[in-house]
Amino acid sequence: METIEVWRGQPTTDVDGNPIQGKPSRVGTFQAMVAPVSTTDQTEETASPRTVEYTIHIRGGKPTGIQASDLIKVRGMLLPVKGTPQVWNNIHGRHVGDVLTVGERKG
Repeated sequence: METIEVWRGQPTTDVDGNPIQGKPSRVGTFQAMVAPVSTTDQTEETASPRTVEYTIHIRGGKPTGIQASDLIKVRGMLLPVKGTPQVWNNIHGRHVGDVLTVGERKG
């Protein structure tokens, strides 16, 4: 189990009064199982991309509240959530946790 942090941009307004997402701040921590996702990067002559991606399993009796727009700090990196966090139910329909994928491609 590893400790992960959830970071969320706080609602604010721009100079014209329009609602925007402000600077992210930590809104929670969880104990989670973190598994690397296997990816193959296509390299080009002028680039050497690297994909960093993890599947995160968070056990718990109620949903975590993690949103698709959140950032997750895992293994020292602040990574965006990819897609919608999924509900993890057992065969009886009882909530046992959340599953999400985080990651980004660099380069």
